[in-house]
Amino acid sequence: MEREIADSVATMRILESWLPLAQAENERYAWGYNGAELEQLIMRAAPALRLTSSVLAAQAVLWYYHGEQQRVAE
Repeated sequence: MEREIADSVATMRILESWLPLAQAENERYAWGYNGAELEQLIMRAAPALRLTSSVLAAQAVLWYYHGEQQRVAE
């Protein structure tokens, strides 16, 4: 039970940290993701996002995972 709570809190923190940037990229480049799809994108990209040291690097990571998501959808 405690592990589930800890995982839930960690997930919430990841989303809180990266959702504003992901939303901005989604709007700027008209990716067309809804809220749930943005959350999925962030969670897939989270391990790589943790390693970024700049906004530009984080944007590149989101673009990479956006591209991956598009290839899977095709």
